[in-house]
Amino acid sequence: MTQDLVIVGAGVTGLTAAIEAAEHGRRVTVVEAHSRPGGRARSLPEPFRANLGPHAVYVDGPWWAWLASRGLTPPVVAAPSGGSLVRTEGRLRPWPAELGRAAAALSAEAPVDEPFRGWLLRHVDASTAEAIVGLTFIFTFDHDPGRLSAAFVHQRLRRALAGGARYVTGGWSTLVDLLAERATDLGVRIDTGTRVSAVPAGPAILATSLATARQLTGDRELTWPGARVVTIDLGLEADGGPDWFRVLDLDDRIYAARYSLADPSLAPPGQELVQIAAACAPAERKADAEHRVERLLDQSWPGWRERVRWHRSALRTDCTGALDLPGTTWHDRPAVGRGDTLAVATDQSAAPGLLAEVAIAAAHRALERLGVVSRDQLAGRS
Repeated sequence: MTQDLVIVGAGVTGLTAAIEAAEHGRRVTVVEAHSRPGGRARSLPEPFRANLGPHAVYVDGPWWAWLASRGLTPPVVAAPSGGSLVRTEGRLRPWPAELGRAAAALSAEAPVDEPFRGWLLRHVDASTAEAIVGLTFIFTFDHDPGRLSAAFVHQRLRRALAGGARYVTGGWSTLVDLLAERATDLGVRIDTGTRVSAVPAGPAILATSLATARQLTGDRELTWPGARVVTIDLGLEADGGPDWFRVLDLDDRIYAARYSLADPSLAPPGQELVQIAAACAPAERKADAEHRVERLLDQSWPGWRERVRWHRSALRTDCTGALDLPGTTWHDRPAVGRGDTLAVATDQSAAPGLLAEVAIAAAHRALERLGVVSRDQLAGRS
């Protein structure tokens, strides 16, 4: 490949990097192993337009500002007000306002070197601490967020409490289509169904998972702790369903949401789409995590089994972003620059941000590292 820049991976990270590079006059080729762009930010086609990867985009974050400056923001919806159930100590109840107040009242800064649970216990009682730890599963996806760096978890908790999460109407493929169209309009070549087996010659960005980047480069330093998550997607008859939009199981680290209540286009008329994520401990089997989810649904939605019309499940490993253990920050993760002509931009790279924002920040650092743009240019265009 003789283009000015080759990007491996046509997910939102690769497409963002391609657009930025093309705006600065580079000829760009993006190669993607799948048959269409999107990476983990793809949605299934109808009838149930379930997301394969992320669900929420944060409209108070830097990537949203980048999209807005280019007229690329997709239509989004917020979660329906109310309708949240929380399971704590085995009991289901409406969202406890006191839990939100306790989390919001925590000090603005938390230490890097201390586990999140230990830091919490110096501020709240043990029961409240465990409930907050369970709540933070939603954006860490870890089976025990209390073991992670207090600074890492608390920074993300404050972002989550700020209320910037939104859902892309029609699923994340709506946003991917906008990015791919803009990239193509700028002259970017997107080669789908193209799997690479080695690092491309010349300037290149690996906008893949960290595991794929490690495989392509043979660089064993490309590793960082991640989470194991079991995801379950259900298409159910909607008639006579419960009155909740989401259930947060703070005991078992499970999050279930009826996304089609926020966006009816995700499911056929008379049916609805429910997507569920359950933390999976290192030695836990997929089937055991699925049984935990089934018990939660039995408790929160009696009769759900008879309503199932579509189902899929998967065990996902190290595909939900970085986890910083006590004593580490994003600066300690694998560096974006891997030589004069190669950069690695993943959601586990050495870059700041929340969830997908990490990979986007890594993409911008990759472009700077490869001399495509300067730091001042990025700051002025973000």
